[in-house]
Amino acid sequence: MAKGQGIAIVTLTRPGLQTALQLAHSLSEGTTIFIPADLAPSVRPEIWDQLIVVSYSGPLSLFLGQIFNEYRGLILVMAAGIAVRALSPHLVSKNADPAVVVVDVGGKYAISLLSGHLGGANELARRVASLLGGQAVITTASEVQGLPPLDLVARELNMSVWPAASFTKVMAALVNGETVDLLVEKSLLKSLEEALPSLRPRLLTGCPAGGEGRAGIMVTWRRLPLPGPRWVYWRPQVISAGIGCRRGVPAGTILYALGLALREAGLSRRSLAALASVDFKGEEPGLQRAAGRLGVKLLTFTPWQLAACMERKPHLHRSERVNRYIGIPGVCEPAAILAAGEGELIWPKMSYRGVTVALARAK
Repeated sequence: MAKGQGIAIVTLTRPGLQTALQLAHSLSEGTTIFIPADLAPSVRPEIWDQLIVVSYSGPLSLFLGQIFNEYRGLILVMAAGIAVRALSPHLVSKNADPAVVVVDVGGKYAISLLSGHLGGANELARRVASLLGGQAVITTASEVQGLPPLDLVARELNMSVWPAASFTKVMAALVNGETVDLLVEKSLLKSLEEALPSLRPRLLTGCPAGGEGRAGIMVTWRRLPLPGPRWVYWRPQVISAGIGCRRGVPAGTILYALGLALREAGLSRRSLAALASVDFKGEEPGLQRAAGRLGVKLLTFTPWQLAACMERKPHLHRSERVNRYIGIPGVCEPAAILAAGEGELIWPKMSYRGVTVALARAK
């Protein structure tokens, strides 16, 4: 579930309302204060004009459930115990939940309660504490120990993490002071050395040997077996698939062809960044649905752009049949290369059930 936008400040009492008003004046636009209906008469008329203040009725837990996914951050000006009990029915995971910060009514403490790293609650707690002249309370283990927040680093590098359950074990190993191996594809080694110097990234050359009980991360677009139960993949979004197809081809056929190509090429679907084709195929329902089901972009290029790419790269496959029908000698290979930012063609044109697929990797 996608996270919302803006900040919601929820309070229950008159002292809490004063703290909420102080925060709302200092925070950026997009902040809404929510108060119980019986507090509404205590809000001065000019406040209604200056800030967005909304009253609610009914149980706190029910109301928080209604707004939980509407905002990227919630600041709850109330006791932490009340906040925990009210929020508990609505929690999903740190990947989906918004940032939640609990502030006491006096503004002395800003507690990062939920989604500290990925959701940004740690950062929000520090900001709130600074605005109120209070103290941020951060309890995430890696933060307290000065260790790198691996989930946040992966997101900043635009890499998906899988499997999620094993990632918790990797973080536990790091917090417990164990060695965590970081094996990286050559072209990504420099960026990982800059992002995680303390883990001393090493070059991934092939299938790694599984050390007894070791934990680690493989940063790769390749399909390689994980060495053990405490290992995860970080999948960089670097693969683009050029697609050629007849009019009316269903999404299922395109997905089938693409799946075969990725498997035969030894590449992970989780590293797929985009589907690409010639511009007049951009309205094909099957192609649009395939991109939507994969959660990737659909990029299109003009026949002139594709032809120019083929002129620059004479080794690309050429088809007289395609040239007769659409006026250019190829679609999927140059489309894949262009979608990958003039990347490297790593899987040449192959045909599956009337769909042609080629794969390129961004440099």
